[in-house]
Parts: sequence; C-alpha cells; structure tokens
Amino acid sequence: MIGPGAWLISFRVGGAEAALPLGVVREVVARPPLVRVPGSHSFVSGVALHGGVALPVYDLRQFGPFWSGPRPAPEGGLAAPGEHLIVCDWGEARLALLGERVDLLEPDGTDPAGRAGPDRRCAVSREFVSDVVRRDDEPVVLLDPDRLFASLGVPAAGPPGAMEEAGEDDPAGR
Repeated sequence: MIGPGAWLISFRVGGAEAALPLGVVREVVARPPLVRVPGSHSFVSGVALHGGVALPVYDLRQFGPFWSGPRPAPEGGLAAPGEHLIVCDWGEARLALLGERVDLLEPDGTDPAGRAGPDRRCAVSREFVSDVVRRDDEPVVLLDPDRLFASLGVPAAGPPGAMEEAGEDDPAGR
C-alpha cells in the first residue's frame, strides 16, 4: 500500500498504465539512440550512453512474465517502443525502462473508493503489482521494484542507499 503524499512516476507501457515510487527514479530523459547487445534477452532493448556510462535499457512490452494475459492494445494502434527512459537507481545498479507519456502522480491515500485491485482491464501480472490506484477511472498499477528488477536480472539487493542504511560499508565483511 502507498500512503498519502507518496509521489509516483507514471508511464504507459504496452497500452497499460504503470507507476514506480519516485524514490527509485533518478530522472526521466528523452530516449537516446540505443545499441543492441548481441545475445541479450528480447526485453533488453540495448544500452544507451547516459552521463558517460553505458546504461542497460529494458522494454517491459517484450518481457513476457510482466503480462498476465494479452497485452492491452495501445490507443491509436501499434505501440511505440517508448519515447522516454525512466532512469532508476537500484542498489549499486542503474538501469532504464522505456515508457510513454511519463507523468508525476500523487495518489490520494485517503480515498479508499479511489483504490481497487487489478481489474479485467489490467493485463500486468499481479506478481509485479504492489497496489493499484485510479486516475480518471483508469487503473494505474504501482510496480513492485523488488520483484520487477529481480525478474529482469538486475544485480542489486535493494533501493538506493540500502547498504549504507544497513551499516555495511564493505559487502565482503572486511
């Protein structure tokens, strides 16, 4: 559950409306050119040079386990691969997700009528959904970063600063 005042970054992916907690998102940028990585999974669009670092870019439209059934049809026909990169920090890793129509969203945590579980119009697998909020009577699924990033193969144990909060300066225990 998300509480009042918890800001989210919402975006469209494959015709579905999704969101991530603002604390996970570092920034949103226009999609730069991507370079495919031979032998990578179909859901890895490639890498983008971002701030002088090669950033892995994931396309959730191509990630089969993300969907519970047929992907919803996007408005206006074929889905674009995403005009924005949602750059996320996760532990020591930095990654990006492709998204369309990125927006800032503050769900109203005081209105239980505004919340609902995933409905038949929501094709995102429940495994990756931690909550659902409504915007203009449309479901917006709040993604569970722990499960999503682990399923994508992101090699990190938690959100930014997780190791410092636990008091671990050296993961090797030295």
